[in-house]
Amino acid sequence: MQRLARLLRPHSGALVALALFLAAGLAVLDDYGVAIDENLQRVITGYNLDYVLRSDESNIIDSDRFYGVAYEAPLLLVERALGLQDTRGVYLVRHLLTHLFFLTGGLFAYLLARRLFRSRLLATAAMLLFLLSPRMYAHSFFNSKDIPFLVMFMITLFLAHRAFRRDTLWSFALLGVGAGLLVNLRIMGVVLFAAVPAMRAVDLLMASGWAERKRTLVATGAFALAGAGAVYATMPHLWANPVGQSIEWWTTLSNHPLVLWELLGGEPIVTNHVPARYLPVWFSITNIPAALLLGGIGALAVCGQGAARPRSLLRNTRLRFLAFIAACFGAPVLAVVLLSPNTYNGWRQTYFLYAPFSLLAIFGLQWLASAFRQRRLRAAVYGGAAIAASAAAVSLILLHPYQEAYFNVLVDRTTPERLRAQYNIAPWRVAAGLQALRFLLQDPAETIPVSGLLRRSAQLLPKFEVEGRVIRSDSFEAFHLSDSLGGWSIGEAVSPSHIPLTYRRQVYGSTLYWVSRFAVDGAAAVPYRATYDAFVSTKPAIDSVFDVYYDADSLVYIKDRCVPPDVEERVFLHVYPKTPEHRSSAVQAYGFQNLHFVFRHRGAAFDGKCLAVVPLPDYPIARIVTGQSGGASAWKGEFVIPQ
Repeated sequence: MQRLARLLRPHSGALVALALFLAAGLAVLDDYGVAIDENLQRVITGYNLDYVLRSDESNIIDSDRFYGVAYEAPLLLVERALGLQDTRGVYLVRHLLTHLFFLTGGLFAYLLARRLFRSRLLATAAMLLFLLSPRMYAHSFFNSKDIPFLVMFMITLFLAHRAFRRDTLWSFALLGVGAGLLVNLRIMGVVLFAAVPAMRAVDLLMASGWAERKRTLVATGAFALAGAGAVYATMPHLWANPVGQSIEWWTTLSNHPLVLWELLGGEPIVTNHVPARYLPVWFSITNIPAALLLGGIGALAVCGQGAARPRSLLRNTRLRFLAFIAACFGAPVLAVVLLSPNTYNGWRQTYFLYAPFSLLAIFGLQWLASAFRQRRLRAAVYGGAAIAASAAAVSLILLHPYQEAYFNVLVDRTTPERLRAQYNIAPWRVAAGLQALRFLLQDPAETIPVSGLLRRSAQLLPKFEVEGRVIRSDSFEAFHLSDSLGGWSIGEAVSPSHIPLTYRRQVYGSTLYWVSRFAVDGAAAVPYRATYDAFVSTKPAIDSVFDVYYDADSLVYIKDRCVPPDVEERVFLHVYPKTPEHRSSAVQAYGFQNLHFVFRHRGAAFDGKCLAVVPLPDYPIARIVTGQSGGASAWKGEFVIPQ
């Protein structure tokens, strides 16, 4: 016991910090909702386990989400071992284990920085920088894809440093297992399958004799075989046809079929053709400013020292490994910028970049402090870093539990709805759905019909609170979580394109979430009925599932016999400007301005009818294309604006 105490004493600061994070995580575990595809990941993992344990391949081959089993399977096995049946217990355990894995990532950040920088202070700073990122922290509870990949990337960087220092067959085989698990979690794990052999090629060139070259080749082969074996062993989807399924897997995930429209600085973009600035912008506006500054300094310092001492990049030195880390950050960023893969939800699919970037930031901190000879100036640098860490911790507390909507000072957050006008934050509402549902449950109503995100959130509440009261419904009268508020406020009267507001919460001067009903009745329905009566007897510009009427400065969508699925699917609205001066860079790229909308936010349902009113831009319009790709019935129509 005393020996263990002696071993842990030098790391007491880091251990205390981890213990505080663990206590905080346990305290707030119940504040985060259910992510949109959490249950889907569980179901697909169940298919894989059924195939492994009972050779049941009826479902596994048809699944198109065959990645991530290496992480999801242990979660499901724990769930089954505990005999969890209630959804609340299932998701609380999942969120706890994912958060614990996130804390493990902080521990490995500490261990790797301790070896790299030979400083307990800098190692503790690396751990805090890893754990204090507001967005990462929120996602560490409910994101069982991107957070495990981020953590595993940090662990694999640690294994890479260990392997290059020891240069043994077993250390490289273990590194190969780590790289294989990375590929299992996300296809971008191939970064290390390329980076490690590139480093070994340098070692091969610098080897002094055949014996050293042979050892290098054997270790590299062990890395490749162990990596391929880990991928194969943890992906039952590949077992029946490894080559064919691997090709299909690569083809599917390298060009993901899910295509969305998002906002970037107020301009609409399509996610399978993102502009070069997409990832740099999202990375810059959602990370701690001090981390961005130090990370930039660290990257420049690595490049400067590498240019000044190029031979150090060829030998097994700290500088070479820092260059390796910089390459693990820079190469994926360059690939996204140049290749424009299908990237959406900000930079969620590339959260793993934060692992190498945080280490570069700590190197930047060390380099900046060492640039000053006077102790007072060095102390000022470290003091500034401590203040920045404290500010990040304060942000975590003040934003709780909405850290997933964190934006830094590079974004204007002062004007109401300014954020929403610039960036699509609808995906970042997991905690909002749970908190909104809890608010609704305070109402004395006997039953509360809910849909969408509120329906998922009900799975995380105690059964006695929701059973018999919360009704999962697709009806028009169901409560839903909206994502477009404009200037509404509690108690404000409705207008033809607005619906009554039930609840809202302010963050950064912008509404983060609110709950509303879709349908209107009584006096509030009068404007909608009047609009319907004014148009229904005339000829529509588009005669389809929805009749679309053109009214000079707006479009009116009408359907007589409307059912809830008609209004669930987002409506795309492509407006083609007539004159070049109204063609922004986004319009020049795609030919149109996309004014897509959700029917619930622009319309109403009454007397079995659906009606939505959408304002049009005030510039001259050549033609309009609109429709829905799903819902009750897919439809599309277009018309030329009369001159």
